[in-house]
Amino acid sequence: VLGGWMAQLPVGWLADRFDRRWVLIGLSLASVLASALTVALAGAGSLAIYLAAGFFGFVTLPIYSISSAHAHDHATSSERVELSAALMFLYAIGAIASPVLASLLIEGFGPASMFWAIALVHVVLVVFGLWRMALRPGPRRRLPYTWMPRTSFLVGRLFGRGREE
Repeated sequence: VLGGWMAQLPVGWLADRFDRRWVLIGLSLASVLASALTVALAGAGSLAIYLAAGFFGFVTLPIYSISSAHAHDHATSSERVELSAALMFLYAIGAIASPVLASLLIEGFGPASMFWAIALVHVVLVVFGLWRMALRPGPRRRLPYTWMPRTSFLVGRLFGRGREE
């Protein structure tokens, strides 16, 4: 979590200066590396595991915020509340299903399988991102990156004030 917190400013800065799709692809590629590194350092002691976990959080936790910013780049003001609700709903589905799937993977194939599954999902995200970039150009108008905690609609409304200015 500390790694994810530390990533917000530099990743947000990148997302405001470059195409957010490239930032997402870069984060997904780094997530594949972080997953492999976590598996490789599993037996290397506590410090190595903490560092790997910090790097994993650094590259995976900002993905929701960057994805949300990219989605909002394509939305109108009247669509923002519904978009935020849909993104949080999809996040909630993943938050419910992921622990069940991870526990099944770990039980059947060992702890490393969870990180290999995460790496596989990020490879799919890279392919999907490149495919979408080939189909549609980036948005002409972009909103500045705003860290969006995954909490409630009220917090989303509070953070959303003044974004249209």
